[in-house]
Amino acid sequence: MNEQKKQIVLASWAVLLAGFYLIVGYLSWETVYLNKQESLLRHEERLDPNREEDGRTSVKVSQIEAGRNNSAGRVRTGIYIDRILDLSTKDTVWTADFYIWFKWSDEELKPGETFQVINGDIQSKEKLVSIKESKEFYELYRVTANITKFFNITRYPLDDHLLTLRIEDRDYGWKQIRYIADTENSDLSSRVNIPGYEIYDTKVIEKLHAYKTNRGDPRFSEDQGVYSQLVYGIWIKRPDWGLYFKMFQGLFASVAIALLAFFFSPTSGDRIGLGVGAFFASVASSYISLNELPGAGLRTMTDMINGLGMTTIFLTLLGTIISMLITNKDGEGALAQKVDRLSLSIFVAGYVLVNAVVALSASI
Repeated sequence: MNEQKKQIVLASWAVLLAGFYLIVGYLSWETVYLNKQESLLRHEERLDPNREEDGRTSVKVSQIEAGRNNSAGRVRTGIYIDRILDLSTKDTVWTADFYIWFKWSDEELKPGETFQVINGDIQSKEKLVSIKESKEFYELYRVTANITKFFNITRYPLDDHLLTLRIEDRDYGWKQIRYIADTENSDLSSRVNIPGYEIYDTKVIEKLHAYKTNRGDPRFSEDQGVYSQLVYGIWIKRPDWGLYFKMFQGLFASVAIALLAFFFSPTSGDRIGLGVGAFFASVASSYISLNELPGAGLRTMTDMINGLGMTTIFLTLLGTIISMLITNKDGEGALAQKVDRLSLSIFVAGYVLVNAVVALSASI
């Protein structure tokens, strides 16, 4: 084989490997980064009291302003989260133990008896205080609720989430009862701890919530299907990359073992066995990591990392076969060694770089 053909072989293999990592890296970065930005924007909109809601009972800005200027049926309401008992991304649920209080002056209202957690189920509810001073009523309740939350797992295990506790009155719409968020006293206990996550922000707001139907009730006009909603939001994120490395350590080890093949002689039969063993180990590692996720038809960061690892191992096997063919068929042992050195360099740089870019794109 003349020198020109040797250069063509080396250049073609280098372009193939580098092109693979560039394309996969860009597509993975774009998917993960855009998902992160969309997720952060969606979280901000959910805790925006001025955001208009669409649907049959849509809420307009004029209605929001009119409601704020209407003093009838105002109930000052606050929430104190005492404990988060459980959180499961796989089971799409979290459990909160919290205090909620109401202050109001309209004798016809009984907000403590008619409130509900609309995104969950109340497991227990205990009235702790009920007093009347002058013309103002005050009630304090302790509540435990299971709350449904469809977690965005696209960036798992470097995910972040917004947990929301949503309170509405069961009987009265926004024209009869209007929550006023007690932002001064609403808070989160220092005892609240969520394994694997850290809490980095909280917020309580009141907003109008529009349903897309009046449930067929002929008594309801469009704006009567709108309710005052108190929302307590808790922003959580992964504190570090600990779970990321723990989750993929088996995969990373499999890739490292596959790369050891390039330190063997091009004619060594052990190279194929090493790559095949590493590939099946990566499949097992991928199965274990995917077991931690709910059954959702989404392309997640976990899929990307697993797919990158298995494809890298497959390409190392292809590189081994190329080296063996060059040595055995053409007798170009020196060229095969150059292919091995080039392969090792690109594999290490490409694999590490793509993994780092994807992980950094997912983190906040």
